[in-house]
Amino acid sequence: MIEATVSAAAGGACAGSAALLYYAEKLPGLNKVTNKLHTDRAQAILIATASAAMVATPAGLWWNETVNTINTWATSSIGEWTGLIVTGFPALAVTFVFVNDLVTRKVEMRTRILGAILPVLASTIPGPIGGFIQSSLAWVVTTVGRLVAGAFGLA
Repeated sequence: MIEATVSAAAGGACAGSAALLYYAEKLPGLNKVTNKLHTDRAQAILIATASAAMVATPAGLWWNETVNTINTWATSSIGEWTGLIVTGFPALAVTFVFVNDLVTRKVEMRTRILGAILPVLASTIPGPIGGFIQSSLAWVVTTVGRLVAGAFGLA
């Protein structure tokens, strides 16, 4: 799992903020404002931050252990290269699609779902590319977590 310093309270605030922005897009008067502000991108990043903060909970510990167990099983029993295909390539694909959706302004429900699973899957990407993705994601998640925690008085 990525090493991000986001508390569970800040993660809850991020999840609540993402939900509030999502439902604000559906309201007739506010949808014009939210579309101009591109709140869909903020939702995806807030969801990724909430997912990274989930590690502080027992459910997050279970999720992280499950992904690491699958990764260990795939690399040991199937083989290192096949294990890379089973876990590393899907994680790279998730990362690519998530970043591509954020950059091209085509944020959909799948982008929000990918934001939720990206912090856990990023740990299965091996080598310097995986290290770069994990450190970049940790920086973004920590920064967003601090901003949201400060905004809600949780810092």
